[in-house]
Amino acid sequence: MILFLRSISAQTRRSDIIAFIEPAMKVSLFGKKGAIEQIKILHLKDARTNISEFHGLVTIEPDAAAKRVLKHLNRKKFLDKHIVVREYHQRDWHNDPRENHEPFISTKAEKRVTDRRRRNIEVVEGIKHKFSSNRTFHRNY
Repeated sequence: MILFLRSISAQTRRSDIIAFIEPAMKVSLFGKKGAIEQIKILHLKDARTNISEFHGLVTIEPDAAAKRVLKHLNRKKFLDKHIVVREYHQRDWHNDPRENHEPFISTKAEKRVTDRRRRNIEVVEGIKHKFSSNRTFHRNY
């Protein structure tokens, strides 16, 4: 499962994210061990207002451990700032409400008319090389 850390600080390091997630991944008596598979930092910039945003994507396996992290860390303080932690969903045509999947059973209430995504957002640079290590990065808790 991929977790989305919304609006993190621009000075965030990979080690900060690991230190934030590590206590929530501790195994309970009957829980499964969790492992951080990958960490990415997204740097988004609004071309119109010239404002930058930083978000974190953390892949945790198995899903039970990721749900435990999600439950414990949502709205907690991370580097002196309360952040939102939620599940990351990749959009494709299967789960896009704007697409008409059933042509004969379609109502306007089911179909989204406009796109709610913000326009003029661009990914500035792939900061992945600064924050995540090579393919051997695997840590069990």
